[in-house]
Amino acid sequence: MVSESTLHRSDRTSAVEASRSGGVTVWAAIAVVWLVIAAQALVRWMASSDFAPAPLVGQDRMPLWNLVALRIFEGLSMALLVYLVWAYVVTPWRKTGALSLDGKFVLGGMAAFVADAFLNCYTYLFAWNAHNVNMGVWTAYLPFHNPAASSRYAESLLWGPPMYVYFCAGVAIVGCPAYFALRSHWPRLSNVSLLTIVWVGEFVFDFVVENLAIRLTHGYAYAQTYGPLTLWAGSQFQFPLYESFLVASLGLLYTWMRLQAVSSADGLSPVERGFERWSPALQSTIRTLAAIGFCCAATILIYHLPFNWLGIIGASHAHLPTYLLAG
Repeated sequence: MVSESTLHRSDRTSAVEASRSGGVTVWAAIAVVWLVIAAQALVRWMASSDFAPAPLVGQDRMPLWNLVALRIFEGLSMALLVYLVWAYVVTPWRKTGALSLDGKFVLGGMAAFVADAFLNCYTYLFAWNAHNVNMGVWTAYLPFHNPAASSRYAESLLWGPPMYVYFCAGVAIVGCPAYFALRSHWPRLSNVSLLTIVWVGEFVFDFVVENLAIRLTHGYAYAQTYGPLTLWAGSQFQFPLYESFLVASLGLLYTWMRLQAVSSADGLSPVERGFERWSPALQSTIRTLAAIGFCCAATILIYHLPFNWLGIIGASHAHLPTYLLAG
């Protein structure tokens, strides 16, 4: 027979072991480092002469209906971002005084957006339309920027940030119910099979949204890509299949992280574990920073590094109108 004191010692031991496990501090430290890098880049950019709309070069005129479509795309994107912030950040905070994992992912996506300037840190891989609502770009103030690369192009301020939220936090919010619906319908399928189906859905979602955006709005284009993995190579609308592969993979990682939190008894995601080591006054902040650190690290490692590598070694150059060229 096990004594009550032995049971209490066992519970205390389990609690101590749980508090020792988990890398919340590492993830929070990553967030702090990235937020410092991002803040200094944005402040220096806003204090510089680069903080101005990118120049419209050349003589090509953008068709009016494409310009109207671009403005609609900007408006819809911002409306979706406002909804996600209101529904998953503001409303839960007002009700409980705390953020859910979804809210942390929304904030993390917005923080990770600053890394979007890495797209052209070495050369002009991702073309931006000078008609985007913009104030130039901060790429010259991020680490690893190639001084020979142009830093005068029109990073979108209206449809750019929302993409980092709805392609990541948004697909996780939708992907988890989809996963459970699939598991209910096909209970014999393995987790790998179910997640593969979710990944395919996220791949198709990105492929459709992006191809509609580049064709209808001319908001952006893929200026230089890896030819063997590119559709419509050489045209203004060339599309690298690895774009959808990387975006879907990033979205699936968010989905998996949310699934882990939903399925765990304590509701914690893997990156939040170990928060008990911190004082109660800091625990909520550390958990939020850890989620933001995950978002930023995942975005850079899973999306930006492979995208830049494949683009730099690529030789498929899009035939672009001048309003998609860097100044």
